[in-house]
Amino acid sequence: MILSVTDLRVHYGPRRRRRQVLAGASLSVASGEVVGIIGETGSGKSTFARAVLGLVRAAAGRIVVDGEDVTGHGHRQWRALRRRGVVQYVFQDPLRSLDPDLSIADSLVEPLLVGGVARAEALVRARTFLSRVRLDEELLPRLPGELSGGQRQRVAVARALVTEPRLVILDEPVSALDAANRVQILEILKELRAAGTALVFISHDLGSVAGIADRIAVLHQGEFVEVGPPREVVVNPRHPYTRLLISSAPTLRKRRNAA
Repeated sequence: MILSVTDLRVHYGPRRRRRQVLAGASLSVASGEVVGIIGETGSGKSTFARAVLGLVRAAAGRIVVDGEDVTGHGHRQWRALRRRGVVQYVFQDPLRSLDPDLSIADSLVEPLLVGGVARAEALVRARTFLSRVRLDEELLPRLPGELSGGQRQRVAVARALVTEPRLVILDEPVSALDAANRVQILEILKELRAAGTALVFISHDLGSVAGIADRIAVLHQGEFVEVGPPREVVVNPRHPYTRLLISSAPTLRKRRNAA
């Protein structure tokens, strides 16, 4: 397993006004597997991702990444793990996640330089991975603000891939994109899946996830209430919340009725 999370609990706020966001969430992801995490806004999807990456401290539970128990890791241990490039994160808003003062080239080579790669080699890899997300190297000297939203999102994906991670977590990667750019990003993710990269695809849109995931995990009120293959979850949902999600997605209703 590249990721194993057991009984994860995360609280926010001071003790007297503490709000429980994750209430015993458990999920595993195998090497090369694509798992889609679905849930409404506030269900704990982003908190789950941030806890896995050490950006939020777990109140209880266990997180194992690539065989390493990271639950109690401090800043130095997390920094060492991130420098190894085992797991990478693609944020929902690429304009905010990309440094506005860094060129696209500098944004792409930065994680490689931190990991000890020579700049010349890092630039070669930057060009390679920019091509993989279907962008021309003429964009390398530009700033993020000079790119379209779809281009920025593809740069964010390329930056996550340059370290050749075993696991990439994508937080709502297509929610802010128009239909054409959404299709392009989903096609890129399908290619990553074919290449054997494990993906955790977080979204509130069950339709986008169903076409790419090996398994769908439904998060509701801080717990995974249903996990299974897309066809099983869509055609024969067991939990009332899953049925509610499907009923609100017209294309999935049609798919379910046709099955």
